[in-house]
Amino acid sequence: MMSSRLFYLLRLLVVSLIFTVYMTGCKNSGSSEPGNGHAGEFDLQVIKYTDKLYDVSAAGGQKIWTVGYFGSVFYSMDNGLHWDRKDAGTKKSLLGVYFINENKGWIVGDSGTILCTNDGGESWEKQISPVTDQELLKVQFISENEGWIVGTYGLILHTGDGGKNWIRLPFDEDLILNDLCFINSMQGWLAGEFGTVLYTEDGGENWVRQLEDEMGRKLFGIDFSDDQHGIAVGIEGIIYTTSDGGETWNLKDTGAKDTLLKVAYADGVHAAAVGLRGCFYATDDGGDSWKSVCPINHFTWLCGIAYDGNGRGFAVGDGGKIYISTGNGLKWVQYNQPAES
Repeated sequence: MMSSRLFYLLRLLVVSLIFTVYMTGCKNSGSSEPGNGHAGEFDLQVIKYTDKLYDVSAAGGQKIWTVGYFGSVFYSMDNGLHWDRKDAGTKKSLLGVYFINENKGWIVGDSGTILCTNDGGESWEKQISPVTDQELLKVQFISENEGWIVGTYGLILHTGDGGKNWIRLPFDEDLILNDLCFINSMQGWLAGEFGTVLYTEDGGENWVRQLEDEMGRKLFGIDFSDDQHGIAVGIEGIIYTTSDGGETWNLKDTGAKDTLLKVAYADGVHAAAVGLRGCFYATDDGGDSWKSVCPINHFTWLCGIAYDGNGRGFAVGDGGKIYISTGNGLKWVQYNQPAES
């Protein structure tokens, strides 16, 4: 099995070189309405086939944000029908984005990059990071003041003032933490290397290992719908679920073979997971059973997924691809046709 560092590089860099050789996205055209299997209206000069999108966030209303390689920041004001590019003032790869409302959001990425906006993305301010030599992989806020970031080398950052001050929380294990999910200011879960799920009930001051996959298979995504029900996904298509706050985790037999990179709940029973080589899996029973919902002719990787709270989902990935679901993740259609150059 490849080393953890190598797999991490595959996700961020090599995946864009190797997988693109044989993963080409579906190219559709037609109506601008979702749910008909055709692409929507799109400005071909905004997002290009060479763009690689790593994360997406629904900001409220109809505003959607996605970030990616070489400082790419894109936003939509109409649920993904039209997109525009925003200059955030960096060429670093941007790996995570999270908006707490339409105006306030954060972006994180390579070399300890932390960016914040207070005006709906019109301007972005660089926040001071405690680290400048590590990758920040995911960010989440539960209010305009309280937020967390996870990254490489066991990195966990916390702020209680909207990012004016970021503090590194005590955690001395050298493992990549790929994703996080906090449901309030005290309770949160992290997913990472070696099949690890960590849990805190004191805002991150102390962490308890709830899961360690017996085969050491890496976890890349985690999400909870409430304080009891959660899903974690990872390498080789593994999906773990819990219905008791993580005290026990159950491995589900989905038939998936390719790595799943992220998972998100649409509501208490609907959730979807995305990953390499066109992986799209969905559940409508809280995670007990899963089925492939990959759009026809979709073969490229996706590593960002988010819902807007109204059953509308967004998934982003290689080749500037953006997919949308209006049915709680049970059906996905490509919503854009990236320019070739």
